[in-house]
Amino acid sequence: MIDQISVSSLVIFLINFLTLAFYYSFYRFHFYRFAESFLQYTAFAFSFFSAGVAIGLQAGFLYWISDAGPLWNAFFLSSFVEEFAKLLGIYLFFRKNQDEFTVTDGIFYGLVLGGGFGFVENILYFINTGLWSQVLRSITALPIHMMNGGIIGAYLMMFLFHENPIFKWGKIGFGFFVCVGIHGFYNLSLSQEFDLIIVLPICILSLFFLLELIIAKSRILVPGNILKLMNMTMEQYEILSRHNRHEGWIQNVQKHISTSGIKLLQYPNLRHSILTIFFLVPGIFSVYLLYESPNLISQKFPDLAIQDYFALFFMYPIILSLMFFFAGVLNPYFFRDRMLAVPLFSSVDLHTNGIEENSAIFHIQANMFYLPTSQMYEENTKVKFDLWIGLDCFVGLSGTILWCKENEEGNCGAMCQLDEIPFRFLLKWHYLRLKQNFKNLFLRKAMV
Repeated sequence: MIDQISVSSLVIFLINFLTLAFYYSFYRFHFYRFAESFLQYTAFAFSFFSAGVAIGLQAGFLYWISDAGPLWNAFFLSSFVEEFAKLLGIYLFFRKNQDEFTVTDGIFYGLVLGGGFGFVENILYFINTGLWSQVLRSITALPIHMMNGGIIGAYLMMFLFHENPIFKWGKIGFGFFVCVGIHGFYNLSLSQEFDLIIVLPICILSLFFLLELIIAKSRILVPGNILKLMNMTMEQYEILSRHNRHEGWIQNVQKHISTSGIKLLQYPNLRHSILTIFFLVPGIFSVYLLYESPNLISQKFPDLAIQDYFALFFMYPIILSLMFFFAGVLNPYFFRDRMLAVPLFSSVDLHTNGIEENSAIFHIQANMFYLPTSQMYEENTKVKFDLWIGLDCFVGLSGTILWCKENEEGNCGAMCQLDEIPFRFLLKWHYLRLKQNFKNLFLRKAMV
């Protein structure tokens, strides 16, 4: 019995190691080719710290609440505690030298820390409940931990670069609870024996595509030291970039310059195409073998349940083939240079010290926006805004001009912040923008 457990433990250890190496190589060569070895080792060491924090917190909660049901165990005791421990480890890793890093750095070193955390967890929590069940858990739980680490690392860097509390806590809260939700759903599916054919693609692919979107957008963001040189916070940089996109769209239309060549999706490269086929073929063959020779499978693998066979040898290779096919196909320059449709804008009346000025905003995020002005204003000037959208006017919104700058063309612009978030305005703004996007979509189809 001891020899059997030792062999099983060795097999599980080897599978976890190979899984960690596989996903590390995937992301290492997919988007982050130049990494410092010392930082990677440090991030991996912090994964042990995070695992220790998670174990300590779980032991404490179990002491006070031994069993509060499957939802508590899946979403709080396991998912929330473990993601919080990873968040703490990533925060301690970045907090001292955060200005030297970018959001892309946060993603990669978060992936390393999350992968190490998943590796440690799978080894420590190994229970001899059947080799195939442990194999399935190892090759699925570890990438979920790893991708969650990358997502949390990205949103943590945004948290560190933002100054406005709404943006700071909104970003980190969104990223954290998305990871907790998907992780908790995965844990619940294992404990309640949900259909893995449905659960695995939902959990792994949803995290993968979210991470791909974050990776693509992170490539057009600047590190903290550049933001400091520009005397901007990240939220101000993002709002100004969005304004410049809309303004550039207008200039391109006036000059008859088309941006249609900037596509959202790029073709997968040759290496990824080959690997897609490499994983797709065994998945299809395993289904063929299941239907043609089910007795052969039961003879060769007597302890392997049909559901586990389907998940291991069909669903998982299909997931890997999809990951290789879609890895890197999102074009980051699409998010910087391409306008999908006619931009929505709002007319703005600015009132300060007896001066009234009319302008327009192309984008408002929470309680901040950027607008062109005809003159320079001092920093932290208190003003009143009248925001028009359609025939509706939101009068007398108090706010502050955070700063005002003059660009290379001699045009002035001001970064503004409202004292309160105009929720009614934002609801109508997003409703009309969604409506306009659908309208332009059908108009383009009709004109083609």
